[in-house]
Amino acid sequence: MKKSFKLVSLILAMCMLFSLAACTPKTDDTETPSQGNEQEVNVTPMKAGEYIIDVTGMKPMQVKVILGEKSIDGVEIVSHEETPGVSDAAIKDIPIKIVEEQSIGIDIISGATLTSNAIISAVKSAIEQAGGIVSEFDIADISDGKAENSRPSMGTKEIPEEWDMTYDVVVVGGGFAGLSAAYQASTLGASTLLIDKMPVLGGNSQINGGVWASYTSKIADDLYVKLGLTPDTAEKHIEDTIKGGDYMGDVKLVKNFVYGSPIMLDLMLDNGLQVRESITRPGGHYGYRTYTTINGIGADIVNVQKKMLEQTSATIMLNSKMTQIYRESTGEQRVVGIKIETQDGIKNVKAEKGVILTTGGFAGNVEMRSKHVPALTSDIPTTNHVGATGEGIIMAQEVGANTTQMSYIQLYPFANPNNGVLDSYAVIPFSGPSAGIVYVDQYGNRYVNEGERRDVCSRAAQNSGGFPTFSIFGQEIVEKAGFISAEQLENGIFENRIFKADTLEELADIINSNKYKDGTISMNRETLKSTIETHNGYVDAGKDPDFGKVIDKGVMLKIEKGPYYAIPQWPSVHHTMGGLTITEKTEVQDIWGNVIPGLYAAGEITGGVHGTNRLGSNAIPDALVHGYIAAEVSVTGNLPEFVQK
Repeated sequence: MKKSFKLVSLILAMCMLFSLAACTPKTDDTETPSQGNEQEVNVTPMKAGEYIIDVTGMKPMQVKVILGEKSIDGVEIVSHEETPGVSDAAIKDIPIKIVEEQSIGIDIISGATLTSNAIISAVKSAIEQAGGIVSEFDIADISDGKAENSRPSMGTKEIPEEWDMTYDVVVVGGGFAGLSAAYQASTLGASTLLIDKMPVLGGNSQINGGVWASYTSKIADDLYVKLGLTPDTAEKHIEDTIKGGDYMGDVKLVKNFVYGSPIMLDLMLDNGLQVRESITRPGGHYGYRTYTTINGIGADIVNVQKKMLEQTSATIMLNSKMTQIYRESTGEQRVVGIKIETQDGIKNVKAEKGVILTTGGFAGNVEMRSKHVPALTSDIPTTNHVGATGEGIIMAQEVGANTTQMSYIQLYPFANPNNGVLDSYAVIPFSGPSAGIVYVDQYGNRYVNEGERRDVCSRAAQNSGGFPTFSIFGQEIVEKAGFISAEQLENGIFENRIFKADTLEELADIINSNKYKDGTISMNRETLKSTIETHNGYVDAGKDPDFGKVIDKGVMLKIEKGPYYAIPQWPSVHHTMGGLTITEKTEVQDIWGNVIPGLYAAGEITGGVHGTNRLGSNAIPDALVHGYIAAEVSVTGNLPEFVQK
């Protein structure tokens, strides 16, 4: 809460005036000096003295700040090279206002923003050097009605007087991010509650493809040597991610999950996570950094997280749906708890240290997604589970939370064409570009660079002139690429999700014999064969003149040894890149850009991480890392060591 000084000297002066009233003539000239804002505040003592501070406005400036033990006694511009006529008012008025108001929270001079901010910055630096606390002098000027706290409160009208349950940290949502947050909060000694509206933990994470991008890991060195791959770097991972999102992602958030990814991956490996003996380079990535879990599904990770959480003191409540966030309307307007619907009725839960929202995205909510992207109607299926409805975002907005990039919604190009599901077989096309998998349209022709990012592959499929498209690969890719298990292949063939044939001509016949949403196609046998033979030549040459795909010779394999396989595929609504606006500390920000105290968010509920398009396999580290950060910050106030300063 913004506070200002109340000068004790005013009281003393009044006492003296009263004592002298009997013997001092009353004159019309008597005035009481202006005392500025009169709200009481406790000020931390500083080292009094003069501080010379170098700052930069439009050009370099030097400012002398004179501090008392608990006051700002003077601000003088020692030297400057600011533009005459433009900065004069700021140089003259800003020092006077700072001393008069005993505040750095004053209005800047219009037209002289840089100069004004430089002088204010100098005073802040002086206070810090003197051992003071800057926030104690960050006092808004309420005299003109422009103070920040003059805006309407975004708090809750009625806060419970009594609470049914009280915890240090309350985590809402039991996927990757929520499980990570609950584990870390409890490990740090905080009493922790994790709730989920579904009857089981996992949500979308449970049906995720189990692919995890990490520039290194405890097993990376051995795998890179064994697979003959070039080791990756954090810088390259960051670069690919920012570029893959059209430079619309928040670099600070990208760095968070890139640097934190190997920390989280090693933690999972230490607790029993198994991954396949491969590191792939899927679409949009230009470094070998993607690991695949043993069963090619996110449940592999969720199961490890659940076992880890069971070893803590955290409380888990399922079938428990958040219906409201409680935020104070006075004071610092802190989020203090939530209301939930349980099988035992309505419960009010107090959160002493913070509420962490990890409720996921809204790809499963047709009304919400089509509000932001009208074309995403119910005619387009989704890979998401039924609980991905986005109400966590809406409830946060009710208490003032801001959102960003809500219209950035991703389609997964390789989902089951008959129902839109992302099953374990739909992960094979995603993992396969660097190994040599080829995407063909219903006619048997390539229609896109297989190494392109998801949004490009989805648009290319939709523009291919028919439904569906197919991923084609041969036995050598099955045996040597490492991301397709024998069990996965066998089950896929049994369920008729993977087609198998001894020749490419026979494979085309099998493709044509199947129905896709009650329709059939007529792929030309010779066209498919010619397409694959041409692509084999490109692999030999190390160059793709048709689509410009990056071909790493010695890594990418040809499709010339049977049996041959095909997987039908089609785009399905998959990931919502937009969501709540957060800081690098995962603090949720309000519509004015200020942090909402006590409210944190991680995972797909947040926006600004991936930009216009999320690179596949970045979702898992994003969720786990930011869930971990949210717990660390809510409990200790500090960022983990892996976060780059």
